[in-house]
Amino acid sequence: MTQFPHDEFAKNFLDSLLSPLGTVEISQQISSEVRYADVYFTPQPNAVKTDELGLLAKLATSAVVFEPFRNSVKIPQIRACMSKLFDLHQALGKEAKKENQSELAEDSLPMLWILTPTLSAPILEGFGAKLDLENWGEGVYLMPTHFKTGIIVLHQLPKTPETLWLRILGKGRVQEQAISEVAALPAQHPQRDNVLDLLGNLKVILEARTNIEPEEQELIMQLSPLYLEKIQAAELVGEQRGEQRGEVKEAQALILRQLKRRVGSVSIELESQVKALPLARLEELGEALLDFSQIGDLVAWLDADSRSSDAT
Repeated sequence: MTQFPHDEFAKNFLDSLLSPLGTVEISQQISSEVRYADVYFTPQPNAVKTDELGLLAKLATSAVVFEPFRNSVKIPQIRACMSKLFDLHQALGKEAKKENQSELAEDSLPMLWILTPTLSAPILEGFGAKLDLENWGEGVYLMPTHFKTGIIVLHQLPKTPETLWLRILGKGRVQEQAISEVAALPAQHPQRDNVLDLLGNLKVILEARTNIEPEEQELIMQLSPLYLEKIQAAELVGEQRGEQRGEVKEAQALILRQLKRRVGSVSIELESQVKALPLARLEELGEALLDFSQIGDLVAWLDADSRSSDAT
């Protein structure tokens, strides 16, 4: 069982949302010494662009490294993330030389995005990280250009649909509100079920821990009804499928009994063809067999049904 459930959730969450847009590599190894980038994303040129992911999709328009932190990131951790980024840049440059490619353009090098719930103004100032409200809005800080690093302070993001998929990686009330917003999305929303499944997994992992922090206990309480809702929905689907299977078997048995009365013995091959029919077709056969007088009538009906199915 993972020692850092929130980190694992963040990685799986970003993987789930970004996979349709490109290639996501979790714990991407970086050469030099053995170190790993939490999430390394490279977009696919032909990926269908989507507005549903809002700010997250904007961040993922080019190659990026995401480093999410559950608690407020510290100065040494920021330096460590930047060091990994520069090692990755160097590794990519060496790889390009091996393949006789020209020197990599700055625009093609991955950008680092550090995700942190909170961060003090002095630390941001110390790294030269500044807001660019016109292009990014509140909560998104950019370091000087050649550092290729940005810091997203999750709890400063405006509470809008565009920031939802990042705010859910926050903590406390910010995360709780984001989870409520996800739960309130329409049932057919493409991301709702995936995210609720991931949150359900997080709940199970947190409950299995021996030491649960008060904040995590509150998170578990919030996730419990959503988890129950998912289980009940799955059970309902299972019951409906079971009922439908029961109806099909009942119809099959009834049709086969009626056929034997009308046309006599039915071969195993014809019986298999009858059993392969969906419920709606079985009902149609039940009406048609009232006019059958010989086995040839059944064969003709099955042949006509097969041609009709092929045509559709």
